[in-house]
Amino acid sequence: MNLEIELPSRVPVMTLPEVAFFPKVMLPLYIFESRYRDMLKTSLSGDRMFAVAGVDNSKLGQSLGTEPAYEIATVGIIRGCRTQEDGTSQLILQGLNRVHLDELYEDKSYREAAITPLNSEKDADEAVLFEKRKELFSLIKKHSTKDPQIPEELLQLVESLEEPEDFVDLVAFSIVQNYALKQKALATLSVDKRFNLLINVFS
Repeated sequence: MNLEIELPSRVPVMTLPEVAFFPKVMLPLYIFESRYRDMLKTSLSGDRMFAVAGVDNSKLGQSLGTEPAYEIATVGIIRGCRTQEDGTSQLILQGLNRVHLDELYEDKSYREAAITPLNSEKDADEAVLFEKRKELFSLIKKHSTKDPQIPEELLQLVESLEEPEDFVDLVAFSIVQNYALKQKALATLSVDKRFNLLINVFS
């Protein structure tokens, strides 16, 4: 699936605890806070994009009134949205691209950020990445026999992804349980090193 969409230079930002959002994955969201209702209204009337950033727990308490965001996040595009009579909304956000949050602005009810797009580094031969894809899937399949939180349907979805980068990102998003490791995988631009990180996790 080609998700090459031109990103704006500044986007709204939603910060979520214990969430690391990756390119191409689908993230269901329930919007109920007034600040994010404002953000959603702005996004739907414009390019339908906003960034989702994890909360950096190591910086909690360092500033009042804000949720410290990791600098590496992902911009997504709203693929579907349903707003209820009470003003809350349910939507599906599809990840587009890793970004660096260069500067945060808090002049609205919600935050915005100036962003720099980040591209993955293909620093290994395709053959090497495909071998690591095979190795990681074998480890996940073995791990799934002891982990009921990994359903067969998810294994089938992961296995169906041919592109190594898409495969490793979906594994990090949907199968890795540790939030810090998810964020580390998100921030690792080298696809080869991303594979090494997850292979070590499941070995």
